[in-house]
Amino acid sequence: MDKKLNILTGEFTKIIIETDEDCPITIATITNDSIEPANGYRVRMTPQFN
Repeated sequence: MDKKLNILTGEFTKIIIETDEDCPITIATITNDSIEPANGYRVRMTPQFN
């Protein structure tokens, strides 16, 4: 069974993190189902603790 991560709100479908250059390089792509960092990068998530 695939579990949906629910990272994003209903307002957005994708977050793309990239460098601030004339020809930007994508560092990571985040969707509700996955997080895909570029080679050499990592993404850390902190869960909400109740």
